[in-house]
Amino acid sequence: MLARLLTVEELPAYSSWLTICSLDRESTAVLVAAPQVDHRLQAAENPTADVDVLARLARDPEPRVRFVYAAVAGDFGRRVPEGVPEVLARDSEARVRRMATRLNLPMTVRARLAEDEDPGVRAPALTAELWPRLSTAVREALLADSEPRVREAVAKLFPPEPEPRPEPHVHVKDPSPFVRS
Repeated sequence: MLARLLTVEELPAYSSWLTICSLDRESTAVLVAAPQVDHRLQAAENPTADVDVLARLARDPEPRVRFVYAAVAGDFGRRVPEGVPEVLARDSEARVRRMATRLNLPMTVRARLAEDEDPGVRAPALTAELWPRLSTAVREALLADSEPRVREAVAKLFPPEPEPRPEPHVHVKDPSPFVRS
């Protein structure tokens, strides 16, 4: 019925019911293959959509669809199918790669994103776990990055240690001659 509705009747552009209705694997496949961009966008945002079918949206020809999919791929407690984070991290659109940094990425992919041309990708790609795995040249480049947000991201990896507080001096009085032991 959903396939018939989507191919025969045009849904109003403002309708968002596809983001809340229950979608099984077949219904998800129909929406992911729909020629209407809005239908594919709503499929990505539907928490009941089949995650394996949704993974096709990582290669959607429309950048908006790839962006929305990348933004919500791990939301709603959904598992992200194997290989999808890598596809999103190689996307031609910087904003899609930026969203990919939110996902659980292999360190090799995260390292590549730490060298991305876009500072909005470099900054969120950095993690404390990644830093020691980067080459010295890459670490030095990140420390000297011309973009403040990248330098701030590096600084957050190494928060300043609190200055040591001096121990309070406790003055020990001499024993009183009037106190018996």
